[in-house]
Amino acid sequence: MVVVAAMVASAVCASLAAAGFAGDIRVDLTHVDAGKELPKHELIRRAMQRSKARAAALSVVRNGGMYSKSTRQSGVVVRPSGDLEYVMDLAIGTPPQPVSALLDTGSDLVWTQCDTCTACLWQPDPLFSPGLSSSYEPMRCSGQLCTDILHHNCLRPDTCTYRYSYGDGTTTLGYYATEQFTFTSSSGEKQTVPLGFCCGTMNVGSLNNGSGIVGFGRDPLSLVSQLSIRRFSYCLTPYTSNKKSTLLFGSLADGVYDDTTGPFQTTALLQSRQNPTFYYVAFTGVTVGTRRLRIPASAFALGHDGSGGVIIDSGTALTLFPAAVLDEVVRAFRSQLRLPLANDSSPEDGVCFAAPVTSGRLAQLRVAVPRMVFHFHGGADLDLPRRNYVLDDHRNGRLCLLFADSGDSGATIGNFVQQDMRVLYDLERETLSFAPAQC
Repeated sequence: MVVVAAMVASAVCASLAAAGFAGDIRVDLTHVDAGKELPKHELIRRAMQRSKARAAALSVVRNGGMYSKSTRQSGVVVRPSGDLEYVMDLAIGTPPQPVSALLDTGSDLVWTQCDTCTACLWQPDPLFSPGLSSSYEPMRCSGQLCTDILHHNCLRPDTCTYRYSYGDGTTTLGYYATEQFTFTSSSGEKQTVPLGFCCGTMNVGSLNNGSGIVGFGRDPLSLVSQLSIRRFSYCLTPYTSNKKSTLLFGSLADGVYDDTTGPFQTTALLQSRQNPTFYYVAFTGVTVGTRRLRIPASAFALGHDGSGGVIIDSGTALTLFPAAVLDEVVRAFRSQLRLPLANDSSPEDGVCFAAPVTSGRLAQLRVAVPRMVFHFHGGADLDLPRRNYVLDDHRNGRLCLLFADSGDSGATIGNFVQQDMRVLYDLERETLSFAPAQC
């Protein structure tokens, strides 16, 4: 989910800001479609639909909260919220009340719906009840964040209210408060910390199998910023896997990773003053087969006005390229695959080729496809496994690329290409590292 601009919040008190996070914790991530027993092609189709909606939302943000001409003409419906991919389980309050929150590296707010809501979204868990928690405390309007953030409002001097809008049109309104958040590690270890969070009482959109959202962006409201977490990492399993993905955060000392199967490669993280939430990376080019595509560096550059650039995102499935870059990528695949484009492809399918047929049936052997490599500043190369950028759609006799048009001049590295990769965000060194892994 992607933040536009309208947001209001209170400050985290000094003791909260200094609380930090002791040690490391590893939590499981569950895909939003897990347990639905959907076939692979349906899992991918649903993820593609969510990606198209998120692409439109990202474009809204990169264009200063306004819909770009390309977004309006793309035919993509900007859907309600919930177009995210992974859920993390946590608990809020004393005693703890369970919440399943959507993980979002593209936004900052930490929020859930409260049982005082007058406009409530469907969610799988019971609504959080502040009245049943002895540690719930509304934030005062005198808090630094409450006074610094634009459009804040105070119904009473001792209560800070908020309004937070996302690029896809989702909005949540309510009260900003502090609470005890409990995270349970995969090993059963529990850690409880105080956090500033939003208690949503008027909410519009959809939470798609979640009960709230945990923002992992760069701004002060995010979980990462509030707990002064300098390193976090995830390892995403393929959608068809029965294994859960994992999220690690804390100090993450060297040696904490036991799932990598190759060395880490590292590139720089970049920041935008106009879009400070996002994690931009120093992306420099693409190789298809044995040929590095002749795409100018300016096609991936982050502009001073916040336009362009390449972000890495856990909440987008497809990798999104500007139209001119996508055309070059498709042209390279088409010339090397020597397959015709599928005539029955719809915009929701992405770019698909007609796969060869043998004796009236689709050949069960996989079509050989060109190698694909993403290049980054500093010499880091992400050599993609075939399954991370190609879908063999045997059911419809097609081979599809897991890329789409971003709708503007920016690009997004989606979670398909990150599957079975250990991805590490180091906010102290301002670097992004990745290594192949058995997630």
